[in-house]
Amino acid sequence: RLDARRTLKSLVADLRMKTYIVGLGLCLCITSCLNDGFLDVDPKDRQTEYTTFTSYDNFKMYSWGLYEVFTGYGNGQDMNFFKGEYEADNMIRAVKGNEGQYAYQKAKVNATDSDWDYEYIRKVNLMLDNLDDSEMSDTDKEHWRSVGYFFRAYKYFQMMSLFGDIPWIEHVLTENSEELYASRDSRDLVAKNILSNLKYAEEHIKETGDGDNTINTSVVQALISRFGLFEGTWRKYHGLDDAEIYLKASAEASEKIMAKFKDLHPKYDELFNSEDLNGMAGIILYKAYATAQLGHGLTRMVRTGESKIEVTKDAVDSYLCKNGYPVLNSLSNYKGDRNIYRQFTDRDERLYYTVCPPYKVKLSGAAASSTEWSYTENPDERKFIDLMESLSGETYHRLPTSNFKGFYNQGQPHFVDYNWSIAWNASQMGFWMWKYYNTHTNCSNANGVNTTDAPLFRLGEILLNYAEVKWELNEFSQDIADLTINKLRDRVHVAHMEVAQINDTFDPARDADIDPVLWEIRRERRVELMGEGFRFDDLRRWKKGHYVDKQPLGVYVSNPAEYGNKLLINAEGYVYFFEKPLGWLDKYYLRPIPLNQKALNPNLGQNPGWEE
Repeated sequence: RLDARRTLKSLVADLRMKTYIVGLGLCLCITSCLNDGFLDVDPKDRQTEYTTFTSYDNFKMYSWGLYEVFTGYGNGQDMNFFKGEYEADNMIRAVKGNEGQYAYQKAKVNATDSDWDYEYIRKVNLMLDNLDDSEMSDTDKEHWRSVGYFFRAYKYFQMMSLFGDIPWIEHVLTENSEELYASRDSRDLVAKNILSNLKYAEEHIKETGDGDNTINTSVVQALISRFGLFEGTWRKYHGLDDAEIYLKASAEASEKIMAKFKDLHPKYDELFNSEDLNGMAGIILYKAYATAQLGHGLTRMVRTGESKIEVTKDAVDSYLCKNGYPVLNSLSNYKGDRNIYRQFTDRDERLYYTVCPPYKVKLSGAAASSTEWSYTENPDERKFIDLMESLSGETYHRLPTSNFKGFYNQGQPHFVDYNWSIAWNASQMGFWMWKYYNTHTNCSNANGVNTTDAPLFRLGEILLNYAEVKWELNEFSQDIADLTINKLRDRVHVAHMEVAQINDTFDPARDADIDPVLWEIRRERRVELMGEGFRFDDLRRWKKGHYVDKQPLGVYVSNPAEYGNKLLINAEGYVYFFEKPLGWLDKYYLRPIPLNQKALNPNLGQNPGWEE
């Protein structure tokens, strides 16, 4: 059945990708021609440009190349996918010398920065500048202008969130363009232009886009929801004006999506490990992968010893107990973390899908090459094996885990080289991150052959955006909680948020500067989006960068001698890999302008704190 499904997907994807590849090739050809001599206004090059941008299909073909802005799961073994997690307080990348660059004050002004990307802006502007002279109808021109505005807004949002003030480039530049040596435009101008472009796109784009899984009205609204929340809260917590404009835009866009997308897909882990997200409830846009067309290496990375991505104790503690109380609340029935089986008992199921639960089995044959296993006599060691069998599909999150060759792992926690002398499915601190684990996608080699689809915009994020933005607008209530947070909790069988019960003592670990209800809204965001790259940007927009100042800790070990005293603790306690951080600096809220850009245009200046 799985093979048949994959074959069907490959046939469909083959047709789509052939169009995509032709379009991308044409896009790159045109852009290359123009880039090679765009300072020389050559009639031949201009003729190529005019010829290309003529019909609806011309613009459609060109636009496929613009979709490359969505990185999805990346290609090959791409560690940047997790950067928004291990630069924050959710995870670490357990490789010596790879401490979080902000927590450990390792960030510096670099010569280049790939996120300062005006080459992409130029590609979009090239399409936009040729709309008026095309043979299309006014309605079609409005549609493609909307598509261009969406992609340009998406990229400008990325850059503005990182660098603050940036140049706003409206058209393709020539050697005489004043913008080449102008100073940066203000964040106010860039943010207003982003919102204006997205509002235009929302009104004028074709409601259904250009077919399945293309930019359409709902995708534009999803970006407004995300952008409006980010910019509105950034402005509020960083002392800038007009926060309410963006917060309201986010709320309105979120409401429109919630009116159209009523249901969540019932299986949380299938959102991130399915071969085909087409038609799945709550998926607004996704990046499709297909055999021999486009693959990624994320699943293989998880099923080898190459991941090095681990969850921190702080993140594990953020998951509620099933009765809806935080672990330190006296009503939570939490049994503490001195025993990991008790630590994982009766918790939010999203924890089990994200951090591999504890277990132990007997293996037949050598530990590094066993394809058979049996239960131990200890009931605790099989408890989560049985639980995951009831929660997850056969080829999704089942225990015991196996590597890409199908060899089973004896148990978790599995410390690198200390338990069973194998490196795969292992961690340094005990909380192995397996959110993207499955055994059905192709992991036969390290060349990026995995074909599970990557969600780009999904209803779960929109519900979280709406809950948070309604609180920021002083409009959060039990009704809003039921529409948003409690729908997410229903999927993972956690008791509802009861707003009236949340007071100053609800979570003893709460940041005292944060309202108790807002703290719980932010908690829900943290656990629902864990491992998806949002956390670091959330800390920046909330102006809570100092959350990374905590030393990352792992599981509690009662007897280090069991591991040959090789763990980084000398006595009973929490395992750690990195020492205590040096601490967050306020200049880290914005990245520095890269040196090569300052050399090209000294008028760009530099962000505060990075001048030296």
